[in-house]
Formats: sequence, C-alpha cells, structure tokens
Amino acid sequence: MSRPLAGLILCAVLAPVFAQELDDGFNEYTIRREHLPPDAPQFKQYPAKPYAGRNAPVRWKETSFGRTYRTILREFGTLQPNFAGHYILASWGCGTDCSRIAIIDALTGKVTVPEDVSFNVAVNVHDNLQDDGMLRYCADSRLLVLIGMPQEDTHRRGISYYMWTPPKLKLLRHVPVAWHPDIQELQ
Repeated sequence: MSRPLAGLILCAVLAPVFAQELDDGFNEYTIRREHLPPDAPQFKQYPAKPYAGRNAPVRWKETSFGRTYRTILREFGTLQPNFAGHYILASWGCGTDCSRIAIIDALTGKVTVPEDVSFNVAVNVHDNLQDDGMLRYCADSRLLVLIGMPQEDTHRRGISYYMWTPPKLKLLRHVPVAWHPDIQELQ
C-alpha cells in the first residue's frame, strides 16, 4: 500500500475521533437547538392584535424597580410595542450572559417586572441558539420563549415557554437541560 493511500485511510478512520474531541467547544450540558421540541408552543397559538397607536408615558416612579431603571425604561417606552399586542418587552444586560426583563404597557405606561422571571442567565448556550436570542417574542403573540436560567435557578435551566396573562407570565412548558454537576449552584 502506498503512503498517500495509507494516509488517506488513516485520516478517514480517525476523522470521527478528532471531530468528537474538537467538537464545537461545548459539552453535553450545553443548551442546543436540538433541545427545542418539535411540539413546542408556537407564536401563532397565542395571538395578540398589534398596537400602532401612541404610547403612554412610562410610569417609572411607581416602584423602586422603576426608579432604579428609569432611564432605560423611558428609552424602551418610546419604542413601538414588540410583544403581546400593546406591550413592550424591555430587556437589557445585567452582567455576563445576563438579561434583565420588564414589560411596559404602551396603553397605560405601567411597568411590570414578571414574578420569577425578572432576569435570565444564558450560560453555556450553543451559538446556533444565540443567533435568535435568549428571549424570543413578537408583537402579535402573547408567547415568550426564554432560553437559559430564569433567576439563575439551575433547576429551571433549559427552554421555558410562557404565556403573558397580565400581570403575569404563566409557564406553559419547560424543557430542562441539566446544569453541570461539577459546578456549584449559582444561588
């Protein structure tokens, strides 16, 4: 057998081994696109009529949360509703891989911080999911898809599907993805 042919055979045999070792830089605890269930709730199942009118001023003074984040809330309050008809889902960074969440009613200006979903930490999420964002929502639907760990709760890590029923987000489905057992709890 010639050396070039032997080299090609060796490469063909070892390619799957090297591919497995090099993989994509993630591990078995990574939240991946494959975790999205084929029968997951769909945006069209939770319709909302988009609002195109004038936004009410944001009522940031009513809570300590609003007073703390008044600048960013006022900025989001100038945007067109992007969630559940007449709501603005506002999200901004709160640290590495962390997003703070608030929902502003464009009709009244009321700011709601969703109970048990006021922030999300998206650690070890594969790039193929990050492209579409860790929070997925649209103006004509009451569905919110959250990828990561709401409130840094490792027991709630994975993909969560919520329906907006003012003033709360109701959990419809949760697809758990295990947290690495060698890493201590974040809480």
